[in-house]
Amino acid sequence: MLLEIKNVFKQVTEPSGEVITISHAEDLKLDKGGQMLLTGPSGSGKTTLLHMIAGLMSPSGGEIYFDGQRIDNMPERERDLWRARNIGYVFQKLNLIEALTAEENILLAGYFAGGNMAELKKRAQMLLERVGLASKKNVLPGRLSIGEQQRVAVVRAVINQPVLLLADEPTASLDAENSRIVLGLLRGLCSESGTALILSTHDESVKQQFDEWFDIKGGRFINHGHN
Repeated sequence: MLLEIKNVFKQVTEPSGEVITISHAEDLKLDKGGQMLLTGPSGSGKTTLLHMIAGLMSPSGGEIYFDGQRIDNMPERERDLWRARNIGYVFQKLNLIEALTAEENILLAGYFAGGNMAELKKRAQMLLERVGLASKKNVLPGRLSIGEQQRVAVVRAVINQPVLLLADEPTASLDAENSRIVLGLLRGLCSESGTALILSTHDESVKQQFDEWFDIKGGRFINHGHN
């Protein structure tokens, strides 16, 4: 078992003083190399759950275990190092640094994880070729199309060969063709490397492509299925 979530929830306090639950996962498990889909409309709690899994946000309660180790109560520095070594993340807002080239954005993620720069450059070149962007490695993000920027973000997320890749609405701003390409790259790269994948989307049509799926509404899991 790679990931196990036990009654994890996140609460926030409204200006009125009312406490509301914005995400609640009672029981969720993911095997090593597994691929899971989270579906639901914007504001349903998908991003909050992914942030808690990645250690970017602390839950209000519950427990999160990664490869048998509890991570939700780790000290911040230890959690940051754990994340850099184990988690790849494709953010809903791509967060590419405009002053850096496509290749530099990718290598920066490897640098923070303490990787060997020569090895990282070889892997970055291989991955850029894989996603059809080898000729644009020296181009700034602002000169790339949205679809190309998303592919750079995918490569950045897998450069460190993470154990788990989290992808938050990776096709939300893409047309149908680019959505198909990016989704195929994410699933293909993860399958090839044995990386587990949790992907969130509002597009329910991709359910049949995943081992397991959950529907989320109002922060809660309302449906669950396997393929």
